[in-house]
Amino acid sequence: MIEAVGPLNTGVAAGGAGVATANATGGPAITGMLHGFYIRYNDSPPAGTTDVTIVTYNGVMPARTLLTLSNAATDGFFPVRLGAIGTTGSAITDSNVLTPLVRDQINVTIAQANNADSVDIWAIVEK
Repeated sequence: MIEAVGPLNTGVAAGGAGVATANATGGPAITGMLHGFYIRYNDSPPAGTTDVTIVTYNGVMPARTLLTLSNAATDGFFPVRLGAIGTTGSAITDSNVLTPLVRDQINVTIAQANNADSVDIWAIVEK
């Protein structure tokens, strides 16, 4: 069964035009095969500078970055594609694992936004 978990809101960004930041960590752990995130931008973050980063936090596996969007402010669904790692620990070129397994809380950060901007995210998870 596929379900949307959320929303998780970053909180209101503060710090000045084009440099405001905010972040929040989700409540219950997200468990299952992660397909991606739906992201809704609130207020009017500048598309030319706003960054969103989603990482795992406080889970059963080491922290890892799940999604990074740079210089964007358009709502939508963003699939998660994690690169495969070879036996030497280096990334395998042009490889993607489309549905990473997670059992973690998540942390979402908005950066280089304007004051009062925020984002809401929903994790799309298959259980």
